[in-house]
Amino acid sequence: MLDRVNYELQQTNAEPDEALQQLSSREKQIGKQVLRVEDLRLVRGDGCFVDDEKPARQLEMAVARCPFPHARILSIDISEALLLPGVKHILCPQDIVEQSEPLTVLRPVPGAPALPYYALAQERALHEGQPIVSVAATSRAIAEDAIELINIEYEPLPCITDTARTIEPDAPVLHPECLKSNILAENVDQAGEAFQKFDSAEITIEDTFRVNRVTPLPMETRGILVNWRPGARRLTLRMSTQTPHLVRKQLAEILRMEESCIDVTASDVGGGFGMKLGAYPEDVLASLHAMAVRQPVKWIEDRLEHFRSATHGRESLHNYRIGATKDGKFVSLVDDYVTDLGGWNSSFGSSQLSSVTFTGPYKVTDAYVRRRVAITNKTPVGAYRGYGQPEVNFAREVLVDRLARKLKINPVELRRKNLLQPSDLPWKTPSGAVYDSGDYPLSLDMAVKAINYDAHGKQAPNIRADGRRVGVGFSVFIERTGYASARFLMKRGSKFGAHESVTLRANRSGYIDLYTGVSSIGQSAETAMIQVCADVLNVDIDRIRVHAGDTASTPLNTGAFASRTMIAAAGAIKEAGEVFRDKTLRIAAAALECPASELMIEGSLVRHRQDAQRCVPLSNVFNRAIVGQGIPADESPGLDATAHYEPPEAAFAFGTAAAQVAVDPVTGEYEIERFILVHDCGTVVNPMLVEGQVRGALMQGFGAALSEELRYDDETGQLLNGTMMDYFAPTSADAPPVELLHTEIPSPVTPFGVRGVGEVGTIAPAAAVTNAICDALAEFNVEISALPLTPEAVWRAMHSPQFEQTTS
Repeated sequence: MLDRVNYELQQTNAEPDEALQQLSSREKQIGKQVLRVEDLRLVRGDGCFVDDEKPARQLEMAVARCPFPHARILSIDISEALLLPGVKHILCPQDIVEQSEPLTVLRPVPGAPALPYYALAQERALHEGQPIVSVAATSRAIAEDAIELINIEYEPLPCITDTARTIEPDAPVLHPECLKSNILAENVDQAGEAFQKFDSAEITIEDTFRVNRVTPLPMETRGILVNWRPGARRLTLRMSTQTPHLVRKQLAEILRMEESCIDVTASDVGGGFGMKLGAYPEDVLASLHAMAVRQPVKWIEDRLEHFRSATHGRESLHNYRIGATKDGKFVSLVDDYVTDLGGWNSSFGSSQLSSVTFTGPYKVTDAYVRRRVAITNKTPVGAYRGYGQPEVNFAREVLVDRLARKLKINPVELRRKNLLQPSDLPWKTPSGAVYDSGDYPLSLDMAVKAINYDAHGKQAPNIRADGRRVGVGFSVFIERTGYASARFLMKRGSKFGAHESVTLRANRSGYIDLYTGVSSIGQSAETAMIQVCADVLNVDIDRIRVHAGDTASTPLNTGAFASRTMIAAAGAIKEAGEVFRDKTLRIAAAALECPASELMIEGSLVRHRQDAQRCVPLSNVFNRAIVGQGIPADESPGLDATAHYEPPEAAFAFGTAAAQVAVDPVTGEYEIERFILVHDCGTVVNPMLVEGQVRGALMQGFGAALSEELRYDDETGQLLNGTMMDYFAPTSADAPPVELLHTEIPSPVTPFGVRGVGEVGTIAPAAAVTNAICDALAEFNVEISALPLTPEAVWRAMHSPQFEQTTS
């Protein structure tokens, strides 16, 4: 289990929440290790995922996809497919233009023109797997047979799959109708005199770091079931999505419908990791099929489609530079990076978080970051857990270790010298982010102690009997969780808000229904929300039922992403809970014939504060409210409350990772012998949920760092490893030993002091393991600047020119 180091609240300027101060002797739920309420239905097979729904008269959809990375569509002949028994409807590119608008973008790239991204490719397809024709039939097999009968004539065009090549001046422009080059946009954040300070620095170091393209690979692939009732003018969609309300908004715009005519439900979702944000082409296609044939239409993505049509993540090139004094004080940080967008801008597009967190937890006033968004003939990129933060953390922290070696300073001491101190916080970074609170040196010290780093330093060179070299590496990190405000998002052009909304509603059984638009994607939001609600109302946790992810019954909300759910939802629950609680007490006061101020809710009762025998069951109070009988004369019937809460600032989680590896200097094979992560997510709502989130994120962090990569052939542009046999995602058997430590410093900018935790584990592994490998091979001057860290990559680094020169 994760170890916790609790801080006193006075260290952070945060005051204990009033709602928690008013609790009686009933045990607090916030901070308690409560079993997940989601598990009962899931382990018994009672979860409801998209493919579990099998309505009568259901049709299934299949999609004909472009086999080329770039091709002109010369002709499409569907005549034979239309004659196949069981085929009900076929959509061609021209149908899409007539019946829908291009896919909308929820997070546009600032300063970028809109790309005309339709659900079916029009004149050209820009990536392998882009939809060309769609078929709805009585079964998936028949729909796929129909696709085989469709004759599509292509003219293959020159393609570009290399990120560096696509931004060269002579590269063929992939969107000539909108752009003069393959750079969609360029965004700069800066403060001070970064370049002047770098050029005049006593010591400088820089390199270009290549971050690999990966796929989130959730257990449940994308899926959608659509039904259209023309008489009621009601389009209902059962989807595997993280953002039901945002998808509803998008589909209304794309399908030219009123938003009130569309319902989206996403109760159980088998993982998303950012990939299931916003509308995809297949969502539009299934909707158009259903509206045409007036039958339910289902589409479930298979794994071959997943690798070629679901959004990818991570790929970028970071040219990172550090200027420092001879004693190791940072004077300038510069990151000039290119992020690969793929062929189109997806709903969330490329990340901006590399720019937000590029300086990390270091005290630097002169810094510059430029992001260029590049277009290539590859599958569109979207959000993926961490969303820009693992990429820049890898570049910065590996370069910090190199600087330490160049200066002959211990890498831990170099970090200590430059880390922001608790007294420096809040701290506004050169990119405009405001770090709210924390103790960054403490997390580093805890990792150093846990890995027994002092002993490691005394044993150098660390050589095992079998010849393997042992190394230790560190990575300090920052994670932005949640959003600063809707105003911040508006400046960035985002088409969504920073708030979260909940409705609390009493029922006659004396229970409370909590309605939230947040989908249950495996993040345990239901359990955490119940714990917060139970403490705000001072009721037993088994009296609260969560109803999630249905746009027809829940208040408008943003969705489950950006480690924002509990930050915003806790505030909404608190505000709604206080209104709900006060009205409950007023109605109970009428029943008990005493002032409401003398009463409190406790468990399943409302009781007198001084006389516990003087009480009334919640079921009695709730029934009075619902029926409208026996309530105060000036009180309206009903008992529910809705709140929309927007945090005033983003909260920044933080921590340090330490890795110990043993490397074979002959083959490049290595073993992660220990991996320690010290992290802080503010007030812990449930330690078990935090540990689960961190360990799950760590596995994705290890996968992207050590083995995963979507590889494209440079000449043909074809995806080379688009199957589960060829894409090396880790399993539980590949998990290295992980030790979790935790500080608990409440954030002063969020309700109850919570910070997000969903992405923290993805950020640090790549840099920590890379630094450990380079430490182990320090005698050979090995440097690594690219991911993934396969044994072959380590071997090639050992056979680089500087290695050969050292060993000759």
